[in-house]
Formats: sequence, C-alpha cells, structure tokens
Amino acid sequence: MLEPWLNFVVVIFIQLLLLIVYACYKKKLSDVPRILGLGIVIGMGVGLLSDLVLGKFFGLWSYALGFSSLPLMLTAVFVYGLFSASILLMQHARLLHFFVLTMIMMVVYETTNYFFRVWSYELTLPFLGLLAFLIVGYFTTAVFVAVTGHVFFKHRFFYIDTLLKSRI
Repeated sequence: MLEPWLNFVVVIFIQLLLLIVYACYKKKLSDVPRILGLGIVIGMGVGLLSDLVLGKFFGLWSYALGFSSLPLMLTAVFVYGLFSASILLMQHARLLHFFVLTMIMMVVYETTNYFFRVWSYELTLPFLGLLAFLIVGYFTTAVFVAVTGHVFFKHRFFYIDTLLKSRI
C-alpha cells in the first residue's frame, strides 16, 4: 500500500518542479506563494467537482489511492491546486499560447503518471480517442480555472479580456 503514496509524491514533486520552472521562465518566482494559495483554493473546488462527478459518478477515471475523503482532498489540494497555480501563471498568454502551454503540462503530467501510476482512465478508447479526451479535458479544465480566477479573484487573463472586449 506504500507504492501508491510514493507515486503520488513523485507526481506532486514533478508538478511542483514544472510550476517553479515556468515561474522562473516568466520571472514570477516571487509570486509563487500567492499564486499557490489561489491555485489551492480554485483546485479544491475544481478537483472535488471533477473527481466526484466525472471520476466517481461517471467512472471516467480511478485513483490508485481510491475515492475516500483523504485521497480526494489531497488530490484536490495538490494535483488540482498545482495545476491551477500553473494555469494562473499564464494570465498574459494569448489563447493559442495558453493552449500550447496547457498541452505541454498535459504531456508532462501524463508521462509522469505513466511511470508512477496515480490515476487510470476507465475508458476503452483507441489511442487517438484517448488523446482527444485528454486534450479536451485538460483544456476545458484550464479554461475553467482561468475563468474562475478571472471572475472570482480578479486574476485578469489577457485572452478572456480580449474575448469580452470583442463581444462589446
């Protein structure tokens, strides 16, 4: 039973490393504590909603640690929280750049999970079908995080402002 926990720690470490590397690249390392706080708040909502509805209820994925309270909370705080924090660092990206960065995150997360299994997809899809599912899932979640940060926390996103201004 120790291996799933070790895998969880490795996945979290890789996510944190990716966040720090991207923050350094954007010269926003000093913003990481604040962004992490926002990311955890958003991640808890997004993570619990996604895992309970899409994971547990619809059975689209499962966790090596299961769907009990402690693993769900830790996944929401760490996995979704770090994902959300990384997305929040992309606030000045144009939509295409935002998409590409999200896909890079997807590749890193899914490659790490391939070697250190934390979650498994319960879908029986061919490779291209699973790839489409992952692209839509990651990008939809990233946009949801961005919109949540934009609306509720006044964390302005360039592409959202641009879309809103073009509608007026």
